[in-house]
Amino acid sequence: MRYLQAQKELVRQLRHDGLSLNQIYTKTSIPRTTIRTWITDIKLSKSQLSFLNNHVQKVLQAGRIKAQRIQKKNRIRNEKKLLLKGKQQIGKLSLREFLLAGISLYWAEGFKNKHEHRLGFCNSDPMMIKFYIKWLQKCLKVQKEDIILRLTLNRSYKHKTEEIERYWSALIEVPTSQFTKPFYQKTTWKKEFESDNYHGVLRIHVKGSLNYLLTMRGWIEGLKFGTISDDAPG
Repeated sequence: MRYLQAQKELVRQLRHDGLSLNQIYTKTSIPRTTIRTWITDIKLSKSQLSFLNNHVQKVLQAGRIKAQRIQKKNRIRNEKKLLLKGKQQIGKLSLREFLLAGISLYWAEGFKNKHEHRLGFCNSDPMMIKFYIKWLQKCLKVQKEDIILRLTLNRSYKHKTEEIERYWSALIEVPTSQFTKPFYQKTTWKKEFESDNYHGVLRIHVKGSLNYLLTMRGWIEGLKFGTISDDAPG
């Protein structure tokens, strides 16, 4: 393609002004290969080269930020998609499925020492605690008045004991009168949690639950050695 002399002069002038090859292309739409042949003899000053270098770095940084933003957006979209898919796959639990889920939870987080004489469970996850309380009521027919609670806190939060007990009490709808004396960890943390995010660890015991504990041990053995169906969630 033939170009006018005026176009070539414009390109050279822009280069003399310190513009980069890409900047010249943006302004003129002349192919970069052509621009390069027209400006090979033009030497830029140190200040112009420094300016161009800084500009290139800013463009690269902007490109990285844009790529990271797109990557984050795609990651969040994928997380939401898989979260919804997983939730839909679980769907409504049958009573047997709910029973097995609770047994698995107890296997992981329950008190299993041979000297235990009642069901015991502890965790700091509010939703897990709610699940376990519901499981006790639904599957074992445990009455809430038979639930004994104990709070474990780092000593840095001792002054918030009553506030945190009220939090758990409201969450699982068990009165604070059923809390026993809290236990305070003596370890001093270098960094404290935000007050709204720290609720300690809640220990849950059930009165007169020795038979349930013995049965739980059998249930856990059943999970350990039970046969597995080939069916799997789609």
